[in-house]
Amino acid sequence: MVAALKYKSSFNEGNQTEQEFIELRGENFVRRATRSEDMTQHWDVLDKVFGHVDVKAPKRKYRGGPIDYSIHWWEFKNVTGRIGWGSPNGIERFIAFRLEDRFILVNPDKVNPLLLEKCKSHYRGLWGLNTRPNREDLAAMIPVDFLIKHADHVVEING
Repeated sequence: MVAALKYKSSFNEGNQTEQEFIELRGENFVRRATRSEDMTQHWDVLDKVFGHVDVKAPKRKYRGGPIDYSIHWWEFKNVTGRIGWGSPNGIERFIAFRLEDRFILVNPDKVNPLLLEKCKSHYRGLWGLNTRPNREDLAAMIPVDFLIKHADHVVEING
């Protein structure tokens, strides 16, 4: 319960971004993932065209800071040390990153190996590996330009 209150705004931002993606997809939206599918298979939305999609809200460089559309975070391992949402997991899927004016969809099977080559040292900054105290997570701050370069699909936001 304490964690739910502590991270409520992040949770709400994630849900709002998923809903925005669903609305943009219109009749291509099939269904939302179950809680189990979301947590173990790392996808949020089933889409007629794209298949399984894990939707990511805009991110901040620092918790509580302003949204920064020039970066996104990539999760290699989750807080328990298991495969993170950015790592291949046997499920064909895309990760949809919310940018200022569009969503870009990248395939973790293609992008994760490239990031493993670039993200080798632990430091706070672009390409640096980060972990939090008392957690087993591993993530890196990635420039959006890299994700754009490796995107397979774009969903424009009209508006």
